[in-house]
Amino acid sequence: MTQREGIYKFENERIKTLQEERLHIQKKTFTKWMNSFLVKAKMEVEDLFTDLADGIKLLKLLEIISGEKLGKPNNGRMRVHKIENVNKSLAFLHTKVRLESIGAEDIVDHNPRLILGLIWTIILRFQIQEIEIDVDEENESSEKKSAKDALLLWCQRKTQGYQNVHITDFSGSWRSGLGFNALIHSHRPDLFDYGGLMPGRNIENLNHAFEVADRELGIPKLLDAEDIDTARPDEKSILTYVASYYHTFARMKNEQKGGKRIANIVNKLMDADKKKMQFENLITDLLSWIRTKTVELEKRNFPNSVEGIQGELLAFKEYRTIEKPPKYKERSEIEALYFHVNTLLKTLHQPHYTPQDGKMINDIEKAWRALENAEHNREVALREELLRQEKLEQLNYKFEKKSVLREGYLKEMIQVLSDPRYGANLRQVDATVKKHEAISADILARADRFNDLTDMCNELHNENYHGKQQVKERETEVITKWKELLELLENHKNKLTQMSGLMNLLREIDATLVTIQALKVQFASEDVGPH
Repeated sequence: MTQREGIYKFENERIKTLQEERLHIQKKTFTKWMNSFLVKAKMEVEDLFTDLADGIKLLKLLEIISGEKLGKPNNGRMRVHKIENVNKSLAFLHTKVRLESIGAEDIVDHNPRLILGLIWTIILRFQIQEIEIDVDEENESSEKKSAKDALLLWCQRKTQGYQNVHITDFSGSWRSGLGFNALIHSHRPDLFDYGGLMPGRNIENLNHAFEVADRELGIPKLLDAEDIDTARPDEKSILTYVASYYHTFARMKNEQKGGKRIANIVNKLMDADKKKMQFENLITDLLSWIRTKTVELEKRNFPNSVEGIQGELLAFKEYRTIEKPPKYKERSEIEALYFHVNTLLKTLHQPHYTPQDGKMINDIEKAWRALENAEHNREVALREELLRQEKLEQLNYKFEKKSVLREGYLKEMIQVLSDPRYGANLRQVDATVKKHEAISADILARADRFNDLTDMCNELHNENYHGKQQVKERETEVITKWKELLELLENHKNKLTQMSGLMNLLREIDATLVTIQALKVQFASEDVGPH
């Protein structure tokens, strides 16, 4: 392994480790966050990835956090009962927020990433989205930020002036623990002496803030100090926890006015984030459909019959008139969504949104052109194949018609030659010979017709006609009878030759007898003198 490959492998393993650590931290945070609500129902989640599988605790969480009744869960232990409960939860969430790519089976089957995504969606909808933050009028332009920065603005204003606190994000800025303490102290300075906290004692400061928030303010301890005192603390976990601070402090009267305005920005920016996700999901699905359909249209394994090709043409017509139009509309909607997102971001003074490679608008355009090219080529190929199949059907019809005619002729001639009557005398034999010569001339003159039948059979076979086996059997049957006829004809000819020879011999015998008889008469009439 080269040094570069070693570095690359190390970096990949490090990235994988960091991702697993992040998932582990989010799992802990979201589990504690759920339990902070489920405690009201005397329930507890021990393992987030398995305890939600039956859907019961998920339903209860949604009832508590939304204040709405979702109905009694199905307590059955079968998979179908679990899916029913989870589907009930997802159906409720669909009325509150658009869910993408999350199905009940994913939760029942313990899919870690999708379970975390689902809980994060619930947190966003019921915790972050409703945040209302007070901002001065002169700072109105500063509201045009991303969802994180909008809430960050509130944190910065509340911790402004606190020594060693510089909140710039929802990750490393909170590592020292002083940010959490400053946030608490700015609202409740009576709870502790901020000056007594020592910079550099991260774990101690973090635990102090978490314990005070839990004990004095009723803010659940969602985080572990060890998870925050790292190089890159998990952003979603901190954002979830800070949102809990906000909900506690937002109940104070002096925080109500500006909160609505910041929440509006947060909602807009979160809406933009959702629309980005929606765009990427839609474009992924559409591109997948286009590429799958393009491959399907490029296939040439057509049915080997006129009816089959006509069925393919009908399916092609249905694709063009029924299946494709909604996809074209979807394409237009995706493009409109893309421009809507960027228009929204522009009004919020945010950077232009550029999707990742392979999910650009021009990627759809390129894929769509390939689809239409494949569509055109398939139509041409189908129509050419239909013409070919129709020609083969016509040829088969001609073959069958000719076969019937040839069979009739063969049957008649075989019958004639199978019961020959050569005649009992010379005159009758001569007549039979002349008749044979006429029959022979007629039969041999038809040889080309039988050869044409074989040629048609070969063409149907070479063109892979669907009934080529039956055609071959038919041709073999006719040609066999033709050969039988030729053999009968030859036998008949040989027998006639023998009969002709015999008749000629009889003719000579008759002539000799006549001569003898004449001589006999002559000898009898002459006077014979004495010796």
